[in-house]
Amino acid sequence: MSNTSSNGAALITGASRGIGAVYADRLAKRGHDLILVARSEEPLKALAASLSSASGRQIIPVVADIAALRDSRS
Repeated sequence: MSNTSSNGAALITGASRGIGAVYADRLAKRGHDLILVARSEEPLKALAASLSSASGRQIIPVVADIAALRDSRS
């Protein structure tokens, strides 16, 4: 975690764009550390770096396709 006190951590899926990216931005600005999950590696890593720099929070990007995980269990 970062050097400053955290308001907790949040896991956001679909985080590389759209509403996921908006939630990530808002939560980071409110002092939450984040685990961001998305399929698109480059946009995800860019968002994580930007949020970490702007907010000072710990942002962990995870490249994964959660739908593929669900489908593989069928």
